[in-house]
Amino acid sequence: MHTSQILQSGDFQYWRRERDALVQVDFNTCFPDYRCTDRLGVVSPHLEDGALHTRYALLAATTTFYDDLRARGGEFFDYPHHFAFFDVTAEGIAIHGGRQLLDQTTFGAWSSLDVWPESQWIQASSSVEGMLQHVFAWQINCLFWPESFMPALSAEPLPPYVQPLLAARLKTVYYYDATHPDVEIHVNDNVEDLMRERCLSRLPEGVREAALSASVAAAASESPFPYVERYRRVPVDAFLADMAPCFQNAA
Repeated sequence: MHTSQILQSGDFQYWRRERDALVQVDFNTCFPDYRCTDRLGVVSPHLEDGALHTRYALLAATTTFYDDLRARGGEFFDYPHHFAFFDVTAEGIAIHGGRQLLDQTTFGAWSSLDVWPESQWIQASSSVEGMLQHVFAWQINCLFWPESFMPALSAEPLPPYVQPLLAARLKTVYYYDATHPDVEIHVNDNVEDLMRERCLSRLPEGVREAALSASVAAAASESPFPYVERYRRVPVDAFLADMAPCFQNAA
């Protein structure tokens, strides 16, 4: 059964940190200015990074996308404009601990997140500036970026037009695997059961076992929404300031 027939908006809760407290909010507050025509991108330096840390965000946006199509009435066949950016070389795709040969089954964890078809699995380089160049080229509006993935001072500068165009096109940026997150998505068993079966079970060996164990441990909670992902929303100008070594010689 397809994701659009399994998930619904009630499977997700959204929380935002305000001062010292978490406050429950709605999707539009958590992801302001999101439109179903937006391009959402996840930079995943290792194959499993984005699947481990942004799967709920992807599914939440996907569910919103399908809610919009359902509201229009009639039958539909479409997928959200979601893209994943990976470090790929002739030796394969980067995973923690090495590289894995590239084939269709390698991306099984991502296709189950409705990052599909395969034209939306973008093969990039391992460098920050290489990933940023692809984010620019694919005209991403909503970006999920690993907080620890920062450019070296010796980064190869991008063309001078990249920074102002990124500033114009990016609407929201979220750091995932963040030290001080301020946005949370909580999901119920309906979402996580789907993730165990179709996403976590397809991750590379070693990572897969740890992810499934963590998922099972979270299920012991008495909360009806026991599974949580956290991110830190950063202003676009603050993100571009973090990427400054990619631009500093571009003027």
